[in-house]
This record gives sequence, C-alpha cells and structure tokens, in this order.
Amino acid sequence: MAKFYAESELDGILTGFRSRGPASLQECLELGTLWQPVFQVTIMANTENGFSVLTGTRRADSNPTHPNVISTPTSMLPLEFARCYFECVAESATDLAPVYFRGIRADDLRTVARFSETQQRTAVPDPSSALSFLVGDLLARKLGCEGAMEAASREKPLGSCHLSMVGAGFSYVADRPTADPEAPEPLYEPLLMFGAILELKDPGIIPEHTSSYKDLCWTSPEDFAEGVRTKRIESFNPKFLDLADQADSDTVTVCARGLCLQTTNKVLADLAADASDGTSS
Repeated sequence: MAKFYAESELDGILTGFRSRGPASLQECLELGTLWQPVFQVTIMANTENGFSVLTGTRRADSNPTHPNVISTPTSMLPLEFARCYFECVAESATDLAPVYFRGIRADDLRTVARFSETQQRTAVPDPSSALSFLVGDLLARKLGCEGAMEAASREKPLGSCHLSMVGAGFSYVADRPTADPEAPEPLYEPLLMFGAILELKDPGIIPEHTSSYKDLCWTSPEDFAEGVRTKRIESFNPKFLDLADQADSDTVTVCARGLCLQTTNKVLADLAADASDGTSS
C-alpha cells in the first residue's frame, strides 16, 4: 500500500484513528498496520556553551521526502523489529495511553508510553543491547561517527542511552493535486516515534556535515524549545541568520517542522520536569 495518505484514506483503516476507536500501542504494531515505526534519538552533550542538544538539516539529495528540514536524528524501523522490541520493554513502560485521533493535525505528537531512565540506561556500544545497536547504527550510518564507533567499546563507550518515550502522530509530507487547483489534498505519514536519549561524552565526534545531514550543530534546550514553538530556524542554528539573505543559498527553503522535533521537545520537557521534581523533593 501507499506510504503517504490523505485523511479520508485512513478512516476505517488506520488502527487508533476515528471510526476505528482507541487502540493500544501493541495493536498499532500488529502485522498490516499503516503506522510506520521510527527510531529517533535526542543526542545531548556538554559543549563549550553548556548542556546542548544536536540538530541538523536533512540534505535534499539523500532525503527527497523531507528536504532541507531541520531535524533530530531518525531512522525507519522495520515493523517486526519495532513490535518485538516493544514487547521486550513493555513491562517497564509507564503512563501508557491509548492511541486515538479523531482528526489529523500535522506534527501533533501524542505520548503513548514513557520509560524509566534507570531501567533502560545502557552503554554505546553494547553488543547485548538492541537499543545500543540502534543508536550505534544511527551514529555510524547517518552522523559520520563510524570511526569513533569502531574504536569504542563497552569498557570505553561513546556515551550511554535509554529509551524515553513512544509517541504517535502524523507527519505532513506533500500536497496531492485535486480538481480544484486552489485546494490540494494534504498527504500525511502516520508515525510511531520511538524516542531515545543518548548522552554523548565527546561532542567533537559529530562532524558539521554528513551524507544525510548538513549544518549539524549544538543547540541549548531553551533555544530548541523556542524554535519548535515559533518555527524560526535561527533558534536552532544562528548560522541561518547570516545566510538567510543570500539569494543563491538554499537556506531560504529550510523549515522547522516534523515529529522528530516534537519528540525531542517532549523528551527535553520530561527531563526538565524530572529535574524539577528531584530538586523539590
């Protein structure tokens, strides 16, 4: 079946949507689902500017469906892998909520499961951990860290990771022409976002450009939250302030949207809330 759908094509078909009624996350991961599982990592490190989170811009040549979109690192998950992985970690999930959407709003991410940090933390790399494998694969394949991954070990790791949350939502992809040229039909990708956190020891292993991303940079959590709220690209990377007026720059086409940003925003908000609770207690 097609990967991208109009809202009318999902009613009565997509588990957890409108006439299908509320569904569990397990039901949304069953064989034949139209939900696409996505692995997403919020990468954090202490930089010269303090505690920061990694952002980058997806290259147009390697990301044809989301070109020039500011993003946090993601990778598609095979449905069978996502289903088996969730079955392994389901017992440690908290705040489980049903998946249910009465209508589509782009980038409206609903948290359907949270996970305890203490139960999930693991080193990167760690050959005994599926989560560590996914994080390491993303570092090597998309973030230019294959050399660092090869040199690292469980005894001398690049950092530690843990699963933070799973969210469900719709990512706007494109418009489909209709009989009315002034009223195209928006198409969406129904996504299940498996959001992990990687605490990186050395932010210097991340290059500025890779085959998947350009303008990789470290952003303060406050600026990141402001960028998600306002969609102002310079909040994620001050470089865009200097380049925005260049007529020959594709920076003018860069935009800030997508469920990856929403996932990191929720992860950072949860971390801040946990820190506040720890301080108050």
